[in-house]
Amino acid sequence: MIKYIVIWLIFCASVKCNVLDMLKGMATHSKFAKLLEETDGIHKYYLNGYVTIFAPSNAALEKYQGELNKAFILNHIASAFPRASLQTVNTAIGDTDLEQRLTSLLQGHPPLWIRKLKDNNMYVNNAKISMVLPTTTINGNKQFLYPIEDVLEPIIPIIENNVSDYVDIKAGDILFLNDKYKLGENSVKKFAKQVSNLGQSKFPEYFGYGKSTFFLPVDQSFEGLDKGLVDEVVVRSHIAPGNLLFTNPVQRKDKEPELYHTLQYKQSSMEVKVVLSLFEDEDGKVKVQSQTMTGNRNHPRGKVVANIIKANIPVQNGVVHLIDRPLVILASTVWEMLDPAKPENKRFSKFANMVLENPDLLKKIQNIKSVESDDQKNGATVFVPTNSAFEELISSGRMDQLTSDVLGLHFLDYSIESTDIRISHPQTSFKMFGTKVGFPNDSKNMVWLWNSTNGEIQLDGMGVQSTIVDSDIRATNGIIHQINKVLGVPLTTMYYKLKTDPMLKLSYKLGKQERYNTKFEREDSSFTFLVPTNEAWETLKGKYATAFKVLFQGQFFYQSNNILDRHLKIGKSMNLTELLEAGKLETLRGAPLQIVAGTFEGEDAVYIKHEDIVARIIRSNLKCSNGYIHIIDNVIMKRRDVTLSGKESLMPTLLVATIVPLLTAFLHY
Repeated sequence: MIKYIVIWLIFCASVKCNVLDMLKGMATHSKFAKLLEETDGIHKYYLNGYVTIFAPSNAALEKYQGELNKAFILNHIASAFPRASLQTVNTAIGDTDLEQRLTSLLQGHPPLWIRKLKDNNMYVNNAKISMVLPTTTINGNKQFLYPIEDVLEPIIPIIENNVSDYVDIKAGDILFLNDKYKLGENSVKKFAKQVSNLGQSKFPEYFGYGKSTFFLPVDQSFEGLDKGLVDEVVVRSHIAPGNLLFTNPVQRKDKEPELYHTLQYKQSSMEVKVVLSLFEDEDGKVKVQSQTMTGNRNHPRGKVVANIIKANIPVQNGVVHLIDRPLVILASTVWEMLDPAKPENKRFSKFANMVLENPDLLKKIQNIKSVESDDQKNGATVFVPTNSAFEELISSGRMDQLTSDVLGLHFLDYSIESTDIRISHPQTSFKMFGTKVGFPNDSKNMVWLWNSTNGEIQLDGMGVQSTIVDSDIRATNGIIHQINKVLGVPLTTMYYKLKTDPMLKLSYKLGKQERYNTKFEREDSSFTFLVPTNEAWETLKGKYATAFKVLFQGQFFYQSNNILDRHLKIGKSMNLTELLEAGKLETLRGAPLQIVAGTFEGEDAVYIKHEDIVARIIRSNLKCSNGYIHIIDNVIMKRRDVTLSGKESLMPTLLVATIVPLLTAFLHY
């Protein structure tokens, strides 16, 4: 295609084509050429003069559902725009002369906003400019053709022959006089009325000149919502001053979005700070998200996502987007945000459909109550795995493991934000915050949260570790965090869990000696492993400093391996219930360990006993694809289990290693 265009340009240069001739020779833009040629109007006067035309592609025209008429054509032609850098008024403008603002030939001269991005791509309003094609007519008039990948939709008054309605249209006109303009079935009267009640003079940005982005919620978005929730903070949070935010280009949801300060953020004296971002969701639709960075009683911290239902309305002071819900206001319940019957909830759909199959959990979520308490709402927290996380389970054939207990790992009966001090500054030596799940009611399962070294929030449920990929999505009665794994259904081995869990760093380090840990990568084996915490090893260090040094220095790996063997059973994967039923655990070394039930600080607990050593299981049922880990708070080790001299223990080991094979051979002889 590029080769063809180059050849055509060379031909046009030799015969002095005008822009219409150039378009006729471009198969990708022939529809706009036909529209220019077959529509009568003033635009034909410009086709042989100095002119700049932005020509949408055939694909863009086929997608466009509006009217293809004279007004449409004129909005794609730049009007005379004098600048200090030009001695004469000239409508032939090359790319090097393009500044941020042009105007079109349409009545009222609406703006054509030019954006030159860091990647060297150039856009006019929402349309990407494919290339710049200069030409000179047979009369010597310079012309520029800019093929673009989208249409430049004009804002047209309902009474099309009323010239005054075209003049100087600003965001305030769209808001307060929206009956004058063709906005489809959309109305913003309710939002306009509330802004008027608060006082238009408090928001001069709507009628002032500049380059800002305005988001206007349509009337339907206030159904079931008290308009009184729209206060000055909310109104200011719908304006992004100094930024022209069009829906193209925009980052996908899985990319880190660029955050833009709202007018509310820029109110230095205000306690509430709100930023905005645009993103393309999984359904291909562009959405706007508000994030309240600093909140108060009326506006808690959190994110609100709205669909852009009519985008890229150019006005003299920026660009306007109509949205389907007010930003900042957390007006939906948790279930309303999850309900798979609503198309806008697609990213939560697989989890929500699983909830629908569990009536008890569904009832729990639908009946979440929230109570005002200080600066936050206490309702519930739901950890929602991404749809792709469920796809992983489907492809691995493990969807049948999604029991009520497993689904319950994703529900807490109170709200907890990602910035909660219990997560950011946990009061435990292993720097993790543990909390009981809220479903089923009698569940003893816990989830654990912590901040990783790269700042991401990690979450563990029954041994499956996930990352919170989208946090603090607030509802009226709770909060949603989206995570990248389904809790409770393991897809990784015990080796991975040992390597990544913050509580198990020292046990993993000890197991690196003589590649002890590598056995835990095997999927064809089953393990039950009682793993001491880092704190348990530190306690051992304080009690037996020299023995600890012998174990961890690595020189006498057989002693370290023997201690780990004392905690390990191979050949059977046992959860906590099975351990209690058995009453004991036969490990690779030593007498069976006793498993007994008890209490700890008024709570049920399970203990491991060996002679006078007692260890409490503090995290149970960490399920891996090849076994269970149960984390204990003490090391099952006697002082006699470690010799302090390498010679003392090495000689017997060497003798055994030498004599046993010889004795075996002798007996077989």
